[in-house]
Amino acid sequence: MSSLPAIPLTSDALARVAGPARFGAPRGVLGFALLLFLLSCVFDPADKVLSLKIWLFMLCWAVTLLVLLTSHVQRSVPRALLIYILLFVLVPLFSIVWFLLSDGNTRYQGFSFLKGYVLISLAPMLVLNRVNLLPLLCAVLTLLAVAVIAVFIAIQLSPALYAAIYVFGPRTDIVYIDERDYGSGVTLLQVYFVTSPMLAIAIAYYFERARSAYRARAATFYWVLFAINVAGMLLAGTRNNILIAAILPIMLWFLYARNKGIGAWLGLAVIGVLMAIFADQLGAFFDPAENSNRAKLSLLEGYGRILDDPLVLLLGRGLGAYDQWRRGFLPVTEFTYFELVRTFGLFGGSVMLGLLLFPVVHPFAANRSRGDKAVAVGFACYLLMCFSNPNLFSSMGVLILSAILANIFATKRGAGKWLVRSTP
Repeated sequence: MSSLPAIPLTSDALARVAGPARFGAPRGVLGFALLLFLLSCVFDPADKVLSLKIWLFMLCWAVTLLVLLTSHVQRSVPRALLIYILLFVLVPLFSIVWFLLSDGNTRYQGFSFLKGYVLISLAPMLVLNRVNLLPLLCAVLTLLAVAVIAVFIAIQLSPALYAAIYVFGPRTDIVYIDERDYGSGVTLLQVYFVTSPMLAIAIAYYFERARSAYRARAATFYWVLFAINVAGMLLAGTRNNILIAAILPIMLWFLYARNKGIGAWLGLAVIGVLMAIFADQLGAFFDPAENSNRAKLSLLEGYGRILDDPLVLLLGRGLGAYDQWRRGFLPVTEFTYFELVRTFGLFGGSVMLGLLLFPVVHPFAANRSRGDKAVAVGFACYLLMCFSNPNLFSSMGVLILSAILANIFATKRGAGKWLVRSTP
């Protein structure tokens, strides 16, 4: 992909206002707009409180276009990235057309769901503006982790807050709290911010910064941020969050281990000790009779029935198509990767899965830095969490994907020759 030529787009009189000429953190008007957009995505993911997410995204693009139209410096987007984006959007668009041609008479959510896929256009925006969004994104995610910890402590100190936050959650789709009973005597206070799975990226990012810091003070600072994000993920209280918060640091430690053989044995030993200590909790987490597990497993029967149709198996039902499940008539379930097949079929689903795995595989295949590999491991864990979480193709998952893609394509070897160049 790296050998493909770039498609030039003009840009830069407002570079000092809109953002940096070199690849780095966002600044100026664009930096402020991106900060507001990230805050909206992380703390108002359903866009029910302020309804600003789409407007802020449009503002970011407006600033970018203003720069492109008033600049004497030429910027470009790699053709490989444009191909990636076209595939990412065309697969769901094809599925919508297929649904309208083959069915079209039942309830439908395809055009509403399409908004999440269109957000992938954030990636070329970041490339054009030479922006590395990960530091700012991880700073906002650290605020999220602090919010999880603060709410958890506040409820311990003042139990009366539980009822108020319990009512607040469903109205805003921001945070859900519950005394989650997993059976077998395992009951946990869950302070589940909807975007808390994104903390996996911040954990990986700050682990890398701590390990690569030259000064002890800087390393200590990043270890503190790492610990805050791990604690926030643990206190969010879902099985996904707890397991990844425990396993991800071990995976990152193995990645940075000088002796991989010893590192692998020690990592397995730590996992074994944790499994022995928390055997009762793990048994409760994965008990098929537990209410949440039982409800999810019931969906498998529905997938077997739906995908028994060869045409649906090959081409899918279409993005946003409703089907009958034991829970009712629904357009999407928690099983994200089964949904890829139900929605897009084997052909389209395979393309989308390949696009999702590219940011995980590329840093290792291209032998990128350990920092890039650490973020790839964090994203792999996020994809793993999304197996039973329907948020992958919302603003959460696509935001992370866009930031990682921009870093991959903007920092490839020789990128400076075609990403920022002066016109004659």
